[in-house]
Amino acid sequence: MSTPSTTPSPEFDPVRIAVAQVEGYRFEVSYPGTNLRPQTVDEPPPTGTGAGPDPALALAAAVGHCLGSTLFNSLERARVRASPIRTEVTVTFGRNERGRKRVASLKVRIECAPQDESDRTRFDRCVAIFEDYCTVTGSVREGVPVRTEVRPPTGTTVAGVPP
Repeated sequence: MSTPSTTPSPEFDPVRIAVAQVEGYRFEVSYPGTNLRPQTVDEPPPTGTGAGPDPALALAAAVGHCLGSTLFNSLERARVRASPIRTEVTVTFGRNERGRKRVASLKVRIECAPQDESDRTRFDRCVAIFEDYCTVTGSVREGVPVRTEVRPPTGTTVAGVPP
């Protein structure tokens, strides 16, 4: 897979979340700088307790939400009144060349229709273009680079490594 050509832009502020281990595989996700309440995430049994969505479910939710919101935005801009948007995302797993479990595909089904058939042409145009504006889905499709760093908690040292 090639590396995407997307580069960070100063016109967009970075978004940050915080993920803190509660116990075992259960973590709490918080959203600093917002009024959002923390969310529990967890692995399903037998690994975790299933106290919240696992990473694959969170990814599916992000893609489904982004696609639904983007379709809604396209319809709003075109002044097309539509039925409520219902989205279902199915995650399929597979193994990579090293035998590691990976998300192999996401299948998305969106249910929505124009409330007035006289809007059908504009509705169909929105459906034809909306995916191109979906930030999360477009990024996942292109393969988002992820840089990972593991270091000691702030203010501590581990084996002589300063924080």
